[in-house]
Amino acid sequence: MTSHERSAPVARAMIPIEVPPLGVRETELPRIIQAYADDALAALHAPQFCFSDEDRDWVMMHGAESLPEIEKATLRIVALKKSGNLYRAAKLLGIAAVSLSRWLDRRILPTGSVPQAGIW
Repeated sequence: MTSHERSAPVARAMIPIEVPPLGVRETELPRIIQAYADDALAALHAPQFCFSDEDRDWVMMHGAESLPEIEKATLRIVALKKSGNLYRAAKLLGIAAVSLSRWLDRRILPTGSVPQAGIW
């Protein structure tokens, strides 16, 4: 084998990978959401109670349009529950409090899912 033959790229068939949309992957959604929640808990150094089964169900209903939306929702819920205050949560996330407030206004969080201190 010559050095040219060793360095030549191997021809491979390019087979596209098809990933079904989230809307048809309902059985996988709880696992996907929990994986994002685990990442959010680790990133924010938050205790496990900052993302509950009820929060996961809420994300499934209100924030599972896409993977970026799931990531955003889980991170924001964890920040809100960890901080207990909209302004501290926004600071923790590095966003303006008004942005977090508007996000909350577009999504009614279930009663009791976020500590009431200063959020509502």
